[in-house]
Amino acid sequence: MHDLSRKKSIVSLISAVLIFVFYCLYMYPQYHGGAVESSEAFRFWGSFVLSLTLVSILAHILISIVFNIIFRITTGEKEATFADELDRLIDLKAFRNSFFVFVLGFLLAMGSLVIDQPSQVMFMILIASGFISDVTGSFTKLYHYRRGV
Repeated sequence: MHDLSRKKSIVSLISAVLIFVFYCLYMYPQYHGGAVESSEAFRFWGSFVLSLTLVSILAHILISIVFNIIFRITTGEKEATFADELDRLIDLKAFRNSFFVFVLGFLLAMGSLVIDQPSQVMFMILIASGFISDVTGSFTKLYHYRRGV
């Protein structure tokens, strides 16, 4: 069970990085800069965040389904339908670390507004903190499955 969880953490970590990088590479050419505080800039960043969230959720679901199919085909085992105490403890630690990183990013983003940075800086910090938060959660799970709690 824990070997499967470790592999799922690796797949989740790699997929989070790939989804974020490819999405940013896709969206970057669509950014036209323009006026710093124009409604078009806010529309772009709002669309960026919402689309990234939706794409990320759908891609993670699809990757998880494909991973489980490949795992079942290659090993002949079914994924356990329950989580034991170790899994729950590792999930809690991963959630805690991920949440801490996102809150820190949120505070930095709000701080950027306080020191009169353009709104684009705030959006970039929020997007980056969401990505780093996701990676932190996956990395924490991987670390604890390898090293123990």
